[in-house]
Amino acid sequence: MAQPNRHLALLRAACRECQLGRLLRSARWKADEVRDEVHSYVLDRLDDPRDRLMVALVAIYALPPQIAHLRRTDLDRSKGRLRLRRVGRLDHVICLDAFTPRLATAWELQRHRRWPDGSNPHFFVTRNTAVDDSGPPISAGVVQHLFQRVGLPARRLRVDRIVDEARNSADPVRLMQLFGLYNLSATRHVLSAHPDKKNGPIAP
Repeated sequence: MAQPNRHLALLRAACRECQLGRLLRSARWKADEVRDEVHSYVLDRLDDPRDRLMVALVAIYALPPQIAHLRRTDLDRSKGRLRLRRVGRLDHVICLDAFTPRLATAWELQRHRRWPDGSNPHFFVTRNTAVDDSGPPISAGVVQHLFQRVGLPARRLRVDRIVDEARNSADPVRLMQLFGLYNLSATRHVLSAHPDKKNGPIAP
C-alpha cells in the first residue's frame, strides 16, 4: 500500500489554513502532476512573477535557502538548466521542466521594466537591491516573508520534499541527482524512510 505523502499533506493543509486554494491534489509524489498543480497555484494565486518563480523552485525542486544567491548567469534557458553554486563543492545542475523557464522569463521582463539600469548580478532582486551598485543578494527576510504568506517555511518545504522522495523512490542515488545531496545524507534519508533497509546494501 502506498504511504501517504506528508509533503503534499502539509501543503494542502497550509493552503486550507491560508485560504489560498488548492496547491496539490495527488495522493503521492508524481512529478508531472505536482508540476501541474504548482504551476496552477503560482499562476492563479500569486501575482508577482518573482514570487511565482521562487515558490515553483522550492516546491518542485527543493532548492535550499541559498536561492537568494542565484545569479542571472546561473540560468541556461536554451538548455533548461539552473546551476546552483556551492562553496567548496561542485556546482549542482538542475534540469528544469518546460514551464519553469517561462516563469523565469516573466520575472526577468518585469525586472527590466522596473529597473532598466539595474546591474545587480543576482537573479532575485528587490527595489532596493536592484539599483544597489554593490550588487547585494536579497535578504533572507524577503524569502521568509514570501513563504509565510504561502503558509510553510521554505526550509520545511525543502526537507519534506526530500523526505517524500526518499519514501517513494528508496534510491539514494536519485536523491543525490535531484537535490545535490552528499551520499551519506541521501542514504540517511532513505534509511529513515525505510528502516527495513538498514541491514541491506545501502546501509552506511
